[in-house]
Amino acid sequence: MLKLDVKNKKILSVLDEDARTPLSKIASRAGISKQLADYRIKNLLKDKIIEGFTIYCDLTKLGYSTFGVYLRLKNLTEQKEQEIIDSLVQHPFTKWVVACEGKWDLAFSLCAKNFLDFNSKLEEIMAKICTNVETYETNIIFSLQNFFFHLLEREDYLRGKPLRMEFSTEKLSEKIDELDIKLLQQLAKDARASLVGIANTLKVSPDVVRYRLKNLTARKIITEFKTRISFKTLGYNWYQLLLDLRNFPESEEKKFVEKLKQIPNLSYVVKCMGKWDFEIHVHAESNEEFRKILMKVRDSLTDYIISYDTMLMFSKYKSTPLPDGVVQELIKEVKK
Repeated sequence: MLKLDVKNKKILSVLDEDARTPLSKIASRAGISKQLADYRIKNLLKDKIIEGFTIYCDLTKLGYSTFGVYLRLKNLTEQKEQEIIDSLVQHPFTKWVVACEGKWDLAFSLCAKNFLDFNSKLEEIMAKICTNVETYETNIIFSLQNFFFHLLEREDYLRGKPLRMEFSTEKLSEKIDELDIKLLQQLAKDARASLVGIANTLKVSPDVVRYRLKNLTARKIITEFKTRISFKTLGYNWYQLLLDLRNFPESEEKKFVEKLKQIPNLSYVVKCMGKWDFEIHVHAESNEEFRKILMKVRDSLTDYIISYDTMLMFSKYKSTPLPDGVVQELIKEVKK
């Protein structure tokens, strides 16, 4: 397991709060100079402890919902599996593509405007890979709750980040234009990019970028500036627990989420509808550690649990807050 010194932990902690935190503030919180803070961040990127910086974008305000899909594959060769993964990664509306071990072999999420749109996109994908799909399940993603990382030794790690809504009940509800969309696209690629750098790319002034950025944040279209931390590089495994519950009242749901907050290295909790009611993502150093977490969750749901699935998540092949297909559709919409 890769060990971090105190200074790097403090830097990651600050960046975990806000990827656009100014270098001066990062240096102050870590108790080092700006030059040393910059050097350490560059090294964290070089060592792939930080994979990059992005945003969380509330696509529900732009008329899009997120749907989860889990695949059990068959008749596979290594080459065929890679072809399927490449096909999913290249699809313009996938947000997330992951290879896993357990009941399911691959998981991905799709952005769509509604159920019919999702069904159309899923049928398009399945038409290409159906001969290698043994079975699959789908989920409607309602919301996603992220948490600060305990492994970074934050005293307030139990405090969740802003709840992210993932299911839209209306069409485009926020007025945006092509420049807003292109700004979101740039920030999705690099949330720490300078105003001057973004301005040069978009061919506008830094003041325009600053105003647009502030406006998108105030309207909560941008909900977070996110640092992508590689827990795999740090020596942690990534596990997912899928829960199918029965007659689970809202009052118990709130208590359950509070209990989940006690889990060390809880990454995020997804509320959904379909095959499962909750998806719980955690980082643990070993299967034994994860099993202890599983037992605690299972014991707290004795009266409600119908079944559950567990998965070890191997490789994340795609993760984007703003798929290219969404960008292109939004630009067409605002140009009408």
